[in-house]
Amino acid sequence: MEFNQIRYFTEAAEKMHFALAAEALGVAQPSLSRGIQQLEKELGVSLFDRSNKRRLRLTAGGRAFLPHAQAALAQLALGRRKAQNTASGLAGHLSVGALESAMERREFLETLALMQTKHPGITLEIIDDHSGGLAEKITAGVIDLAVCRDDAAFSGHEELSVKKLFEDELILALPFRHPLAAKEKITAADLAGKKIILAPQKTSPAFHAAVRTFLKNQPHRVEECSHFYTAQRLAEAGLGIAFLPASYENQCSGRLVCRHLAEPPVSAVYTVCREEEHFFALTAFLELLRSKFAQSGSSSGEQCTPK
Repeated sequence: MEFNQIRYFTEAAEKMHFALAAEALGVAQPSLSRGIQQLEKELGVSLFDRSNKRRLRLTAGGRAFLPHAQAALAQLALGRRKAQNTASGLAGHLSVGALESAMERREFLETLALMQTKHPGITLEIIDDHSGGLAEKITAGVIDLAVCRDDAAFSGHEELSVKKLFEDELILALPFRHPLAAKEKITAADLAGKKIILAPQKTSPAFHAAVRTFLKNQPHRVEECSHFYTAQRLAEAGLGIAFLPASYENQCSGRLVCRHLAEPPVSAVYTVCREEEHFFALTAFLELLRSKFAQSGSSSGEQCTPK
């Protein structure tokens, strides 16, 4: 069943005349007639009663088929408009998966606001997940863009474009009465023997590795915690010292204080998307996001192409 066959049928049904329908569509009448006959053959029913040469009429089958044919053409027209609007940026949908810590960044939030202002027809779907979950979602095609750590997770995925967005300095959160709270900067030696609250290696291997590198061979106890908000609450309750991304520093107040580290470790955050799927909404979002980080002096233009 072809688009033109349906178009010929609906026009002939409206005009109740093959010649007038052909003229309205700008095609030769024999072509229109052949198209309708082929459609009838595929359906296995006659759509028109041709017994009266002076007056064309729909058969019962034709009357039953007509609303569906009209609905099909309307849906195709709607799809064409949506495709055109999406390509031009007037409409569209973009799913972005991002780390909780990335969502805390002013640059990320300002990008969301700018997208709404500049491209109001584009619907944004924002998904919060850890790096491991985001890696699974972007490789499976569940999301259009991932903002995550752990570029090593994409090794071998040559279809993905992996680009460093910014480097996240790591800080400490600890109870305000903790002896180390009096220090401006804390060293790895200061943490010897202390209980450390840390993102799990399974879900955040790059963050975990950055902390392990900083601690070197200092003896310590580790408690893993998947969410930085929970890590803050555990530290606030005196259950350990939490490593956090620097974007959480403004959340340290009351019984919880944040302190910087001497020779602070950093953990890079990347944008990851499919190389061949740079449609308008994705391109516009990436341009705004990278521009915001560049303005803040946090951006890195380093390109990582998985091997």
